[in-house]
Amino acid sequence: MNRTHPAILVTGFGPFLDVGDNPSGRMARQLDGRRVVGHTVIGGSLPVSYARGLPLMVAQARAISPRLVVGMGVHRGPGVRVECVARNHVGPTPDVDGACPESLCSGPAELTVGLKVESLIRALGGVLSTDAGAYLCNAWLYTALHELKVPSVFIHIPPDFDDSTALLNGLAALVAQELT
Repeated sequence: MNRTHPAILVTGFGPFLDVGDNPSGRMARQLDGRRVVGHTVIGGSLPVSYARGLPLMVAQARAISPRLVVGMGVHRGPGVRVECVARNHVGPTPDVDGACPESLCSGPAELTVGLKVESLIRALGGVLSTDAGAYLCNAWLYTALHELKVPSVFIHIPPDFDDSTALLNGLAALVAQELT
């Protein structure tokens, strides 16, 4: 990939269970190519699959060498949650391929985001969360923190979230605070 600006990788997820149009994947695709404080957003959607989605995210990150990796997923509760803790745990719900691994890897039980996310939380009108769940969102965050040597964070959005401006403002605040 020929770029003149550093990159931010932003991924969301595709359909799963009863979520036919996943807003996280739609939002990530909308941000693709946008500029944030001198960085180019590379955005896209991942399959809700442990065996396909997580390795794809890692491969994309390694291919573009981003300065920041941001994952997004949908949650059923109200408001935006910025996830700061990932656990090496998988719940009983199978992914879109019918798979449900027993654990993610042989890594530590818990990993913590090393970013100061207060400005991101403010821009999104969200809250800090220390429970990314036990499905692909948690697995995404754990995999990013365990496999990549890049600052990473995960954002849970409600099904009706469509504020790309707030998300871009949050990314800009995070980049300005953490990467400049």
